Amino acid sequence: MKSISPFFILLVFLSVPAKGSDLSALDQFIKLSQDKRLWDQRYWQILLHYQPTLAGNKSLIDDPKFFLSLVGENSPEDELRSTLIAFFTSAEKGDLHPRCRFPARYEWLKSVLQWEESLFSNISCHELKKYEKTMSPKSAVLVFPTFFMNNPASMFGHTLLRIDNTSESKLLSFSANYAAYPDSFGFLYPIKGVFGFYKGYFSIFPYYETIRMYNDTEQRDMWEYHLNFSEAEIQMMTWHLWELKEIYSYYYFLDENCSYNLLYLFEAARPTLHLTDRKWYWTIPTDTLRAILSEGVIEDADFRPAKGTKIRYIASLLDNIGQENALKIVEKKLDPTRVPSSTVQEKIKILDLAVEEIQYRYNKHQMPKETYLNLFLSTLNERSKLGVSDKESYKIPVPNPPESGHRSSRISLSEGIRENSSFEEIHYRPAYHTLLDPDEGFVKGLQIVFADTAVRFYNEGKIKLESFDLIDIVSLSPRDRFFKPLSYKVSTGIKQQMMEAGDDLIVYQLNPGVGMTLENSSMGLVYGLVEMNLNVSEEFRDRYALGGGLQFGVIKQINGVWKASLSLEDVSYPFRNIFQEKKVSLVQTIKLNPDQSLNISYFWDQVSDIHRTEGQVHWNIFF
Repeated sequence: MKSISPFFILLVFLSVPAKGSDLSALDQFIKLSQDKRLWDQRYWQILLHYQPTLAGNKSLIDDPKFFLSLVGENSPEDELRSTLIAFFTSAEKGDLHPRCRFPARYEWLKSVLQWEESLFSNISCHELKKYEKTMSPKSAVLVFPTFFMNNPASMFGHTLLRIDNTSESKLLSFSANYAAYPDSFGFLYPIKGVFGFYKGYFSIFPYYETIRMYNDTEQRDMWEYHLNFSEAEIQMMTWHLWELKEIYSYYYFLDENCSYNLLYLFEAARPTLHLTDRKWYWTIPTDTLRAILSEGVIEDADFRPAKGTKIRYIASLLDNIGQENALKIVEKKLDPTRVPSSTVQEKIKILDLAVEEIQYRYNKHQMPKETYLNLFLSTLNERSKLGVSDKESYKIPVPNPPESGHRSSRISLSEGIRENSSFEEIHYRPAYHTLLDPDEGFVKGLQIVFADTAVRFYNEGKIKLESFDLIDIVSLSPRDRFFKPLSYKVSTGIKQQMMEAGDDLIVYQLNPGVGMTLENSSMGLVYGLVEMNLNVSEEFRDRYALGGGLQFGVIKQINGVWKASLSLEDVSYPFRNIFQEKKVSLVQTIKLNPDQSLNISYFWDQVSDIHRTEGQVHWNIFF
């Protein structure tokens, strides 16, 4: 797409109209638009992505190519007038004509001002027609790839749109996605993402590529929510999507992100929806999903398990020997024609497991194409000789959908006792989920927390900032025969640190760690991490204490409402400020309903020879 430069906009005012009578028609439609104050109408505000500000309106689009007025970003009225002038006076006759570039604006203005299409009969929008023919939109689906534990930016999940055409295979549909285009993924990546240093663009991909990326490579299950938009509504959505082609707005991880910008496509389809004008202090995909559900747009949902989910499930149907044989096929240590098994159904499962694993390794670029093709075809050939599998045994249990989980923000009220002192405590956490929260709707072993603040009120009159977790991320991704992810954690913030004399010292703390997690049906998640701990305070010699140690833990979902967690830590500080700290925490979580839970916790802390215990009961309210 070529850009519409300020020079072009100036040219609009000086150009000769396409038809002799257009100038009088233009005057008429400008006057009518002023009489109707069309710039104040909601649909115009949606198409230009305007949001109210103290000074009036401002578009969330940052790319000047999106506007036909030099002041269009802040002036809906001037942008509308300039758009009418551009439609009726542009000297362009082809794809660069504003009628071709902004079809949603054109169709809406035509419908409210009721001009004849024949006024633009000499304009030929070849590229737009080609786009319309390719898309042929008939229906739309909201897609939610679930939480991706190995990338902090994807731990919240993601939302995108699938636009279906007449093809029976949904793989031939198209997906519309809004994403940031970072220039690097280094240490500054999350910081630059939070403060809007990256540009975000809409893009359109074949849906099979979307599945390959999220489902097959990143091991993310996908939920597909069918929307009840009419064909006419989806047409307006796809026209607006065309208008956003190669147009950027600055991407902010916490609010103007993938999930928020997608809402404009919903409103372009059906302007009676109120999604972008809600109070979004931060925008999390599960929250936008709930908002869309509340508007009555979603009819039903399908679950599309990830390749990793399929592999783990088929593996669960086999014993250790069967799983090992499948891996031997993948690693070319066992010929597919020589699979030892006691039954045909067992052999089918071994070969099916091998086929899934071969495809997975190829998608992850762990296998060259030639090796993949030879191995895949030889295994598939042997598998085809065994007939149809028992389909019932391959039905993967459908998990609870993302919207069934607790809401993102949490406030906690607690009563506790430390040695001989009782206290009350209030916690506020804007987002999002901890290891101790109920797991329903989330991935086990996932924690991502922003700005969790705890203030403690001791009954003898003291008030203390107990902790401020700027960010606290934990990913306990279990390892097995087929997947070997590392687990990790990183947290930073302000905490009360017990010292050798038994008193508290408020310190800035940075605590990263890396290790492994295993999952056992009787024990739950069992993890071990090697960690580093940096404490900074004026009270330390040289203002810091640097230590390292180990953390071991177990997290077990005992039944549908009860979860237990045990953590043991031993950290030594061998430099300058020399001391050793040991911690034990045991927490029971009781789910009361989706948005309320109780935590009953016991905490033991020892620094050198001084130790203390603490017990608390937390009432958590999610909102």
